[in-house]
Amino acid sequence: MSAVSYSTPKFVPAAKAESKKGFWARVLDAIIAARTEQAEREVLKYVQRPGRYPLM
Repeated sequence: MSAVSYSTPKFVPAAKAESKKGFWARVLDAIIAARTEQAEREVLKYVQRPGRYPLM
């Protein structure tokens, strides 16, 4: 068995680069983000209705 210690960053192996998300993963993330924003707008419209007390 042997051990190697690196004293300078020059010899330290580079960290693995983040893997890029695939096309369908990015599409799904965009759909989820859009639907979440839409749901938040709908809830805000419902809560702001005059003459109603939806939270009581």
